[in-house]
Amino acid sequence: MVKVRMAPSPTGFLHLGTARTALFNWLFARHHGGEFILRLEDTDLERSEKKFEDDILSGLKWLGIDWDNKDIIRQTERIDIYEAQLKKLLSESRAFYCHHTREELEEESKHQMTAKLAPRHVCEHKNTDLGKTPGGIIRLRVNDKSEDKISFDDKIRGLIEWDEKLLGDFSLAKNLRSPLYNFAVVVDDIDMKITDVIRGEDHISNTPKQILIYKALGAEIPNFAHLPLILGEDRSKMSKRHGATSISEYMPDYLPEALVNFLGQLGLTYSEEILSKEDMAKEFNLAKVHKSGAVFDVKKLNWTNSQYVKKLSINDLRSLSGISKIPESALSIITERLEKLSQTKDFEYLWDDISYEGESLVWKKSDKDKTKKALGLFLDLITEVSDPSVLKEKMDTMADLEFSGDKGSIYWPVRVALSGRDKSPDPVSLFIVLGLDKSKSRIKEAIDKIS
Repeated sequence: MVKVRMAPSPTGFLHLGTARTALFNWLFARHHGGEFILRLEDTDLERSEKKFEDDILSGLKWLGIDWDNKDIIRQTERIDIYEAQLKKLLSESRAFYCHHTREELEEESKHQMTAKLAPRHVCEHKNTDLGKTPGGIIRLRVNDKSEDKISFDDKIRGLIEWDEKLLGDFSLAKNLRSPLYNFAVVVDDIDMKITDVIRGEDHISNTPKQILIYKALGAEIPNFAHLPLILGEDRSKMSKRHGATSISEYMPDYLPEALVNFLGQLGLTYSEEILSKEDMAKEFNLAKVHKSGAVFDVKKLNWTNSQYVKKLSINDLRSLSGISKIPESALSIITERLEKLSQTKDFEYLWDDISYEGESLVWKKSDKDKTKKALGLFLDLITEVSDPSVLKEKMDTMADLEFSGDKGSIYWPVRVALSGRDKSPDPVSLFIVLGLDKSKSRIKEAIDKIS
C-alpha cells in the first residue's frame, strides 16, 4: 500500500512551501488510496518550540489536510529506536566513532575549499581501534575508493546519480542519543514503511547519503520525488521580501479552499482552474509535475480566492469578516467585488454612517448648480418609482434630457451621495441595498452639503 509522510520541523511557522509539499503528499496518498502520515522532526531542541508545533498543526487542519496517524509522531519520543539502530551499525562496523575535533574538521574544510576539492571527510579512525571507542561523532563507513555510482530514478526529474567516493564518511549522530537529520529520517521512514518520499528539491543533496543509510540498515529504498521550489515573481526562492510566507499570514484574507486550490496548481496543471482538493486528488500525477520552479503569482491567488468568495452565504461572510452588521441585501454587491476577506470593511458605507466633503459630489464636467439639480431629480425619481429595475433606464433618459447625454453629471453625484466614496458600485445597486428611506436621507444630506 502507498504510504507517504510529511515531516516538518517545529522551528518556525508553517511555510507556504511546506504546506504545498504536505498537500502534494496528501493528494498522492488519496489518489492511490494510501496513507498520509504526519510526524514532527523536533530533535533540534534549541530551536523547536511549542508555538511552532501548534502553528503547523492548526495550519494543516485549517487547509483541510488531514493525516491518518491517530497520534502525532515526534522524533524526541523515538530516541531509543535511533539508539538501537546506531548500535546495530556500530556492532556491524558499518558505522564508527570519529574523534577529530571541531577545529581539525574546520581546518580540513578550509583546505578543501582553497584546493577546490569536494567537501568530504575521509576519516582514518574508521579502520583503527579508536573508531570502536565511544566518543565523538558517529559516522557511516563509506568506501572512498569506490567507483560506484549512487543513483535513483526521481519520479519527477528522472535519473539522478553521484559518485559514492565523493561523499566521504558522513555523520549520523552526535552521540547515541542525538541522531542527526539524515539518519533519523531514514530510520523513521523504514519503521513507518514509507513507500514514497515526496519533498522539495532542496533535499536532493541529502538523497545519496540517505540511500547509503538504507543500504547499511538492510532496508528497501523508497521511491523519491523532488518538487520544484516556490519562486517569487523575480524567479528567486520565495522569501519574506516577496511577501507573506507563512500560512497563518494568509488566514485573515483567504479561504482555505482557495489557498489549497492555488497551492495545488503550483507546479502542476489540471483540467480546470477551480478544483476541490478531492477533485485534484483524482487527477494527481507526479509524472506531470513541472521540473522548473513554480512562480507564486499573488494576482492569480487573489483571483482564485474571489471565485470562492462569490459562493459565500451571508452568515459565512459575516462570520469570516467579523462584521455582523452586513445586511443580507449587500451580499452579492460585496462578494462580487472581493478578492480578500479583509476588504469587506471597505464596504462599511452600506451599513455605517458616511462622511465626505461636499466638493466631492461635483462631477469633473459639471458644477454645483447642475449637481444640486441632479440630486434633486434623483430624489424625485426614487420617490415616484417603486421598481428598482427601471431606475437605470430612467437615469439614462434623465442624463439625455437634462445634461446633454453626460451620464456622469447624474451618476457621479448620486454615487458619492449614497456611498461617500468616489469609487463604489453603481447608484442603482447602492439604492437596492440601502433601501428607499436611507437613500432619500443620504440624498437630502448631499443636497444640503452642496448648497
